[in-house]
Amino acid sequence: MADRASPPHPTRDPAEDFLFHLYRGGELLQDGRLEEARAELEQALVLSPADAKAQDLVGVVYFRLGLYPRAIGVFEKLVHDHPEAHEPRVNFALCLLKTGQPARARQELEKVVSAHAGHKRAWGYLGLAHQALGDADRALHAFTRGGHDAMARRVMDASGGTPTTERRPSFHEIDRSADLTPSSALPQSLSAGWDALLAAAEATPARAAQAATNTTNTKAHSDTPPRGPLSPTDLGRRHTLTFPAEGKIALHPGGVLLVAATSGFAVRPSLVRSMAYAGGLKHKPMMRRMRGKSLEEPLGGEGDALVELEGRGDLVLAPPADHELVSISLEEEPLYLREDLLGGFEGAMSYENGRMPAGEGEAVGMVQLRGPGTLVARLRAPLLALDVREGKSSALHAPSVLGWMGRVIPRALPPSEALGGARSFVVFSGEGTVLLHGR
Repeated sequence: MADRASPPHPTRDPAEDFLFHLYRGGELLQDGRLEEARAELEQALVLSPADAKAQDLVGVVYFRLGLYPRAIGVFEKLVHDHPEAHEPRVNFALCLLKTGQPARARQELEKVVSAHAGHKRAWGYLGLAHQALGDADRALHAFTRGGHDAMARRVMDASGGTPTTERRPSFHEIDRSADLTPSSALPQSLSAGWDALLAAAEATPARAAQAATNTTNTKAHSDTPPRGPLSPTDLGRRHTLTFPAEGKIALHPGGVLLVAATSGFAVRPSLVRSMAYAGGLKHKPMMRRMRGKSLEEPLGGEGDALVELEGRGDLVLAPPADHELVSISLEEEPLYLREDLLGGFEGAMSYENGRMPAGEGEAVGMVQLRGPGTLVARLRAPLLALDVREGKSSALHAPSVLGWMGRVIPRALPPSEALGGARSFVVFSGEGTVLLHGR
């Protein structure tokens, strides 16, 4: 860019070479050229492995590429090496939030706000952590302390209350120009990394403030001795389902998902416990797609194929026996999921069908889904995630593979190459994360 100083040219001096790659990597990150930025920054780390600035920038790049386990490893090391610095800890917590670990994220963020009570971003992410853990009151407090009025209103709207605090700047108005590492001498490009991290945090599905409210109410009732039989009216009021804000999906403490659809929702009929649509229910069958073309095959397979419910409506979805329903929020990054595990997804999302080779001419039906939007998977616990790295292929038993994300490529492993001639193994190469069943 014309208004940006040119990085120093590489020299034979390792120290100057390090600065060149660090500076260049920061510029490429700011321009959104992530793979190029990654190459420069990883080269900088080769020249100076202990440099906190380079580590931090690499962590941001990994985060934006969807390599969350690697980003967590980077920021966790920074927190260990620089326990007094708050920004690496905030980064670490945000990665934990993105990967569905709100309890660990809350622990880290509480350390930050206890030492830096004015850290607005930390308060905002702490609110998200409380919300994911079902504590609406503490989420509201955190959003309010951080000045995230829009987020606070979302909690209040979902719980049927009204804000009592003075209006403050919205989450989008947070100052994002602060450095991300212990040093204030980092390249200005780090602000671009924060933009990506903040966007990802807001995309993380709030675990339904209503679920939090119901959990709180349930605990309160359990602590109070019963006063006698309930009337039918009281019984209904106590157990009435309250849906989240439009366009949101909430997990109820009872294990069901509450869906407030705005632009249609594709779902397996077997999961639906109730549905209420304004103006009448309109639906159409979903068909498989391949290379942009619709196939004359039902999406999800015969017998319980997915159906798209059109328009706005409220749905209650319940998992099959021995399963749980998991909602997964996607932005532009794709997720590959086994077709038989797909329970539903928002109508605005795009999808393509494909197959995972499983050996000897066999294949497993897969669906590639891309956001923005939220999908629902029906899974058996426990769910595990395996980090796949460049130059180190991973062989997995095909029936245990649930899906994957990132830049990974599967291929069937011939029995002649497998340990003891084992069959039905798949080799994943590239970089990303493979989801698998732990049993």
